[in-house]
Amino acid sequence: MRNQVLVVLAIATALAQPSDAVDIGVVESHCVVDVTARSSTGQLLLSESRCYSTFAEAMFDASAGSLALPPPTQSDVLEGDKEFAAEVLSLILGIHFDGANGSGSSITITGSGCNGGWWNTGASWANRISSSYNGCARLAHYDFPNKGGSVESTYGVGTTDNLGLLNNRAESVAYHSG
Repeated sequence: MRNQVLVVLAIATALAQPSDAVDIGVVESHCVVDVTARSSTGQLLLSESRCYSTFAEAMFDASAGSLALPPPTQSDVLEGDKEFAAEVLSLILGIHFDGANGSGSSITITGSGCNGGWWNTGASWANRISSSYNGCARLAHYDFPNKGGSVESTYGVGTTDNLGLLNNRAESVAYHSG
């Protein structure tokens, strides 16, 4: 019996150790949704998400094919390429990232009208946003759906800002012109 226990422990220990041969990384996803309407309460009604493995593919979709970037292009192109950023800004309300400084997975909200309409994140993005790229002058991130609870805003069209208090806590975002 004692030898059987030692064998079981040895197998369990070996299985619990990470393998150098297998890199278990986080797979990024870059999704795009379009504003299709606005409810009487101001909530933005959105299309189904269309998701891609690269940021470049998501930007190609968000621009209806006018922004063709090489596949390794990351979100830092928003800060480094002013011409590209200007084109993106004409199409979006905001891009939200699950990593700091515009890194990690993203969801792009396409549309116009920075007039206070808001998006409820839904289960797939609830408590996940760490940074946002502003397509509007101010993005107000709320702790709860329907603009409830605490609020933290990011400011400046064409800038990417990290969330502090509401890092990984936002469940709705409103888009404002000022």
